[in-house]
Amino acid sequence: MHRRISWLCCVLLFGLMLSACSSDTTEELASSNEKSPDEVFTDFVTLESDSGLVQWKLSAPRANRYSKEKLVLLENPVIEFFSAEGELQTTLVSQSGEYSEETRDMLAFGNVQVESVDGDKLETDSLFWNNKLDKILSESFVKLTRGKDVITGRGLECDPNLNSVDIKRDVRAIIIDERGEIAQ
Repeated sequence: MHRRISWLCCVLLFGLMLSACSSDTTEELASSNEKSPDEVFTDFVTLESDSGLVQWKLSAPRANRYSKEKLVLLENPVIEFFSAEGELQTTLVSQSGEYSEETRDMLAFGNVQVESVDGDKLETDSLFWNNKLDKILSESFVKLTRGKDVITGRGLECDPNLNSVDIKRDVRAIIIDERGEIAQ
């Protein structure tokens, strides 16, 4: 009886070791099949200008470039948007981003915040910067704070300066009047 238990323990131990080896091998194969970037940048910066004036500047402490896809994956990207006169208007920050070298569009995700020099603040979990349209777009939940007023909803289209903001659906607003009371 004692031999049977010892033999059974050996078989179980061997089975566990074999399964551990095979899962390590599977993980190694999966990670070796992931595409590595063609280039890795630190202190990445690119900008868009017109007639010598910067329209926007994109920077990130780290960026991975995939040449074939014309895609740059960004860590902690920051986009600064400038007026036609070259003055800073708004700053967008997020945890991650994807920048298209072909269209010059960017997808920002992870604690996305856009803040204007006037103090307006847009918060969401993801948004899309369409360079050709010069628009910020999102289908996610958004929160816009202007002074003491707060507007929330789902879906958004706005200019990069947060001057013209269209929240698409489920819109709720808390408007504070001059006396500091919620307006009815």
